[in-house]
Amino acid sequence: MPRSHWPALAALWLAAATAFAAGPPPAAFEPGKPVAGPRVQDLYYGEVLFRFYQDDHFTALTNLLAARSAARLPNHGPEAELLLGGLYLHYGQHLRAEQIFASLLESGASPAVRDRAWFYLGKVRYQRGLHEDALAAFGKVQGELPEALAVQLPMLTAQSQMALGRFDEAAKLLDRWKGPEAWLAYARFNLGVALVRLGRLPEAARQLDRVGRMDAPTPELRDLRDKANVALGYAYLQKSLDGEAAPVLARVRLNGPSSTKALLGAGWAAAESGRFQEALAPWLALRDRDLLDSAVQESLLAVPYAYGQLSAHDVAAGEYGAALEAFDTEIGRLDDAIAKARNGGLVPALLKADDPGIGRWYWQLDEVPDGPEARYLYVLMADHAFQEGLRNVRDLRALGTHLDDWATRLDAYRDMVDTRRAAYARRKDAFEAGLGGADIEGLAARRDALAARLDAARAGRDVAALATGPERDAWLRLEALEDDAGFASAPAAERDRHRLLKGVLLWDLDRDYKHRLWQQQRELRTVNAALERAQRSHARAAGARDGVPAELEAFAARIEAVTPRIAALRSAVDGARLAQEGRLTNMAVAALRDQRERLSAYRVQAQFALATIYDRAAVAARSAPAPPASPAGSAP
Repeated sequence: MPRSHWPALAALWLAAATAFAAGPPPAAFEPGKPVAGPRVQDLYYGEVLFRFYQDDHFTALTNLLAARSAARLPNHGPEAELLLGGLYLHYGQHLRAEQIFASLLESGASPAVRDRAWFYLGKVRYQRGLHEDALAAFGKVQGELPEALAVQLPMLTAQSQMALGRFDEAAKLLDRWKGPEAWLAYARFNLGVALVRLGRLPEAARQLDRVGRMDAPTPELRDLRDKANVALGYAYLQKSLDGEAAPVLARVRLNGPSSTKALLGAGWAAAESGRFQEALAPWLALRDRDLLDSAVQESLLAVPYAYGQLSAHDVAAGEYGAALEAFDTEIGRLDDAIAKARNGGLVPALLKADDPGIGRWYWQLDEVPDGPEARYLYVLMADHAFQEGLRNVRDLRALGTHLDDWATRLDAYRDMVDTRRAAYARRKDAFEAGLGGADIEGLAARRDALAARLDAARAGRDVAALATGPERDAWLRLEALEDDAGFASAPAAERDRHRLLKGVLLWDLDRDYKHRLWQQQRELRTVNAALERAQRSHARAAGARDGVPAELEAFAARIEAVTPRIAALRSAVDGARLAQEGRLTNMAVAALRDQRERLSAYRVQAQFALATIYDRAAVAARSAPAPPASPAGSAP
């Protein structure tokens, strides 16, 4: 069979193998993450970071917006804005993210913040397909970026250059690459397949061959290595370089995801050189694999084609018949799958086993559930638009769950308000009695009187005013004797004794006067502090008594105002989710229909080839010489 008559999938795989379809794992491109810097100074920012590093990105975004609105981030304004822009960026809010980064650049931020803002702004533009603007933003980065961002900058720059067709500049940049080797491999692969599509095979081969020969310590890199070898092998086949294609395809692992394409290509490399017996080996091995694989489907035509070229027409006819039967079976299954996919159950089934605890940045659909329609969707899963659509559906489902949770909370808050109202009404009378019985003014008057007495004693150095109870009693009794009319006629010995006792008592009082004055002043300060606390507590209690009803009514009003907003948002989220699920369903149906059309095309080819074999057999039978006539009288 001439190369121009290859079955349809061979040409399709050439395009698929040389498409921009490779990139580092999602975790490798995690921008927006705060970098190491000064210690956290704002409690609310620390709480946001805690949620962020727990991969609870939605809560981090919500709390960051709340703290930002309440001006609770005075010490982390620029860092918080960068984090907010990164969160918006990875929730697909490119316009909001770009506005935040542009605002940071206009605000006169520090050079380090400005460089990171330029980087993120360039990434926003890159994701929006504005590659020229993205390169302009990347070029504004002047200082050293944090390591997590610095390794991304050349990758994004090279990808933008390739998107603009500047492959020579991208190649020079990759040759100077000093970042992670894994990222370099992905960049070289993308550059190689771009050059293949441009027909620059020697340059493409240099890039793809380096990836195809690299050490691959991880499963992802081993898959990429196989993919590079398949892409290069098919590029050689397309240029009729079958001898170069065979050893490249032979480097592909037999059990990897690219093994079926490699086996198919290896068979065509041998067939194009006329070695059909050799081509049968990989094709027969391929034929026994899962029929869902497009390469396996094509092998059902390649095997009988090879037998036909080897003049084994009976075997070829049998193989074509088996292929027709297999195609009919698969077409029937596809019809059922298309009907079920149109019923709207496909997307919920794909997300049935989803772990909602995984953050959006790390999530991707790695496998499909069992089911007739999902079995055909592995190719669609590799499509970025489909994966992004699934992320959007997942986000909308999470938003719906959050809104349902808040609706439940509002019911609980209503109960709390009603409970507090009842408790207030039940305790109001006792509370009023307690407030009325607290004689704060009387206590203040007594404190003022005590302070006045102490000031008077200090001003007149009235040592007796600071006497203890027994001392004051003794002092008053001695002074009462002096005022007694008969005391003057008392014996001299008694008067001397009176004078001695009074002198000793006055000596003791004068000796301890300063210490006692200091003690009384200290006690007065303690009394003042206690009285102030009592006054504040009394004022707060009175304020609570007067403010609680208004506060409860304000809470109730807020709850009632939020309730219809949540209901409206829930309706909007449901509508957006259903619309997004509808688009994904249409994509899935289109993919299933493409596979059905491919199988139908294979079926037509198989029918045509089988009819050709039968025609040749009929022509050969008519052209054969007639058998000699039997002699007369001989047995027939």
